[in-house]
Amino acid sequence: MQMIIPTLKKSHTILKPYYLFSLLVTSIVILTQTSAEGYIAKRYTIRQIVAESTNVVFGTVIEVNAKRKTAKIKVEENLKGSSEFQEIKMRFDVYKGEADHRKEIIGFLRKDEPIIVFYLQDGRRIDSLAHTRGKWFQTQVTRPRDKDWGWWLFTHFEKYFNEDKVSRRDSTIDFQNELRDLLSGDALQLLLLKTDRYESEPRAITELDAVADFGFAYHSTTDRNLPTLSEANILWLCFRSLSEGRYRLNREQEKRIKEFVKNGGIVISSGQDSDDDRPCGSGWLPEPLKGVESQTRNDFKVTSHAGDLFKEPNRIRSGQLALDDSWRGWNDKYQILATTNNGKEIAVAKLRYGKGMYLITSLHNQRREQISKNRRMLENLVHFAVGFLETSK
Repeated sequence: MQMIIPTLKKSHTILKPYYLFSLLVTSIVILTQTSAEGYIAKRYTIRQIVAESTNVVFGTVIEVNAKRKTAKIKVEENLKGSSEFQEIKMRFDVYKGEADHRKEIIGFLRKDEPIIVFYLQDGRRIDSLAHTRGKWFQTQVTRPRDKDWGWWLFTHFEKYFNEDKVSRRDSTIDFQNELRDLLSGDALQLLLLKTDRYESEPRAITELDAVADFGFAYHSTTDRNLPTLSEANILWLCFRSLSEGRYRLNREQEKRIKEFVKNGGIVISSGQDSDDDRPCGSGWLPEPLKGVESQTRNDFKVTSHAGDLFKEPNRIRSGQLALDDSWRGWNDKYQILATTNNGKEIAVAKLRYGKGMYLITSLHNQRREQISKNRRMLENLVHFAVGFLETSK
């Protein structure tokens, strides 16, 4: 999971012509691992920021000291995660970035104003975005070994991020209410099991934002134990999150996924890696399937069971998908929605289990160009899953 800090290694490269502006000096990603040296120059939805933050806290500015160039924030509510901070202390005597905003931040912050802090805690490192009085700014802190957390160091006000309609918020109070609605029980919870190696697909899914008038709260993890699975409505098994070179789930993890579906959850799986001598395991499914190594292809044939999967909200035809390693050996408990390789392999299949459902695909979601090709299908899969959740209530 990443926070908003610039890097050249990972960039938000999805799918629609979604760029705010051409890149200036560096690419920016949400909550990443290197130090901040530039503005956020690409579009990020609020759901993306929430999804990639370990913590979202509401608080109040309780002190602004212009002489010392410091401020203190009282943490009053944990909206996401359980913060260890009752008070966040910020320093404004140093900065990183393309411009020096130190005088501006001191004059901008006001005592007793509400503030929202989104942050990623990764070991002894915290990267954060804060929002108050209609503006976003960044801070960072690294915890010394065997010591308490110190002062969070201000880096800069955002420039383009504060101007774009998808991220700009003029009222902090209204923004807090929006976030409460987003993370309430009314929002569908979509959990992404991903790998650190393939980031394009989870970013694309979080950009779906709302499908068919339904709001989503997105959460991502690389932990195959899926500790927050019980809170989710949909589990998305991202590209090669189960298998790459070898199958990576143990029996307890498999059981957890099957119980989730049995109790009414939906699992959507992207393509997994299978080799001739190491097929992807199918223990996460209640019925057998055989993972098979396949050629990269884009042809498929829709079956009579597909319903509106390839029609709503996007019409998708053969040749318009990127497919790779697939599945064979299905039994009659599977509904095959589309086949590939002359009907020998699964492109998309549905399996009802208990109160829930699996949607198994062979989508090749490795690189940006493949994600760009498959994006409309990602949206259709979520739309299909939402329809199932609504009719199964």
